[in-house]
Amino acid sequence: MSFLFVIAACATKPAVEEESIITFEQLIENPEKYSSVEIEIEGYFYQGFETIVLSERLELSGFAESHLVPKSVMIWIEGGIPREIYDNLSQQTMMGPMEQYGKVRISGVFEYGEKYGHLGQFEYNLKPISLQIIG
Repeated sequence: MSFLFVIAACATKPAVEEESIITFEQLIENPEKYSSVEIEIEGYFYQGFETIVLSERLELSGFAESHLVPKSVMIWIEGGIPREIYDNLSQQTMMGPMEQYGKVRISGVFEYGEKYGHLGQFEYNLKPISLQIIG
């Protein structure tokens, strides 16, 4: 019996490790819990005119064919991202200046409780530590 218990415990361990990635839902349900804490989260990085954010999803803007914009919860990315990552993101120019986007996993220090980003438009801030493109 003890042997089977050990096997079952080992089989569940990888699922626990994956839980270290915070979901947008977890973050927004209780942002004060994660404020000033290093988190890891997956989402869509988007950089365009006066916008550098991580969002839950990208959607068609409806203003130009195939033009994507960030939607739902958005987190301001303080200081941007490394050039070598930025240069490997998808690009679009349908609505004016170059916009870069892509699905990423990012870890950084999360902040909540003030106004962040361009003209203080964002409730959440993330100071990136590491970032990788995942899709």
